[in-house]
This record gives sequence, structure tokens and C-alpha cells, in this order.
Amino acid sequence: MLRHQNMKSDMISNLRTYWESLRKGRLAPYRAELDPRKFEDALEHMFILEQLNPSQLRVRLAGMALCEMMGMEVRGMPPEAFMDAANRAAFTSHINAVLSSPAVVELELLGRGQDGQETKARMILMPLRSDFGEVTRVLGCVVTEEKIAQAPANFSITGVKMNAIVEDESSETRELVPGFAEEANPYTPAPAASPRLRSVEGNPEAGRSEPKRGHLRIVSSKD
Repeated sequence: MLRHQNMKSDMISNLRTYWESLRKGRLAPYRAELDPRKFEDALEHMFILEQLNPSQLRVRLAGMALCEMMGMEVRGMPPEAFMDAANRAAFTSHINAVLSSPAVVELELLGRGQDGQETKARMILMPLRSDFGEVTRVLGCVVTEEKIAQAPANFSITGVKMNAIVEDESSETRELVPGFAEEANPYTPAPAASPRLRSVEGNPEAGRSEPKRGHLRIVSSKD
């Protein structure tokens, strides 16, 4: 059991190490830089949040383990649904701190284990940039010591650790990987306007003025 717990805890540590390797002194890496092959062990436990506007967040992607904890597909849901009613406002505040500071936030949580007793859990929240460079995404991961007995998990927060991020402006690199690139709207060029053509026989203005000297004149005659 202890080895299993350590393996789960390592998921969060390894994911943060990978995130730091992508950041390279910047405020946050781009979401499109994430390569899922580099954190396969954490995929089932990870999630990505999206800030739609200053007062609205949603789950954009989520692994199967998180969906099982909640007993439903969580994509599109507000992330505060992960917490019990008493902790939802605080959880939203922590997410906003990740985006606005930006900062890395680690949470100590409590949920209900298989025997109905409280079980500990850990969550990490790290900022990501959208394809436009704005910090409007959050990369997260949550692991529990025991499997959640009854969905939804409805975690409560028992501890918070926040680390503000300091940017090194001399470092700015970006490597795009297709795995987590933002879905782009395909470019559809506007159809070329068809020229309006009309057939003109003769020139209605012709004959109204004398031809000027030096101009060419075409004469057609019949035999």
C-alpha cells in the first residue's frame, strides 16, 4: 500500500518537473507544448481547466480517474463541482490565483475512501498559456490514497501551498506538439466574386464625335 501511495504522489512531482522543464523561465508554458507521451502515468489523473471570462471556468479535458471520482463525464463542468459546498468558493479563489499571479498551487484534500472513512488526496494546479499567449488555462492533477468509495468525490481542502512564479524575460522559447494544441478554426477563403459580364455589340457612344487624327481606325468591307 505504501509503495502504491508513493507512486501516486510521484505523479504530481513528475508532472510539475515536466511543467517546469517546459516553462524555461517564462510565466507559463503554452498548452500546445504539452506532450502527453511525457506524462503517461498521470494522464488518467490530470485535467485542464479553461477560463472563459473573469468569472467563469470550465473543465476542458479530464482523465478517466477524475471522471470515476465524480461518477460522470466532467468535461464542460465548472471545476468547483469537485469540492463540497463549504469549499467551493475557496477552490475557485485558488484557481484564480493560479491564473492571475500566476502561481503554482498545491492542495491537501480529504475525500471518502472505500470503507467510508476519510482518505487523503493531493492536487496540483499550474498555469498554462493559450495559443494567443494569455494565461487562461490550468494544468491540474489529483491523486487519492485510496479509491473514492462513492461518487461524487466532494473533496474538502485541508491545506494550501502557493508558489508565485517569477518570469525570466531573457527566456522565450516555444515548441508546439500536436497532442494538446488548441483546436483551431479552419481557414475558409471567401469565394472569388464572379465578374459580371455582358455582351456589347458596338459602342453606343461611337459616331457622336469625329475620330481624332493619328488614331487607328478599323474598316470592315464586304466584297
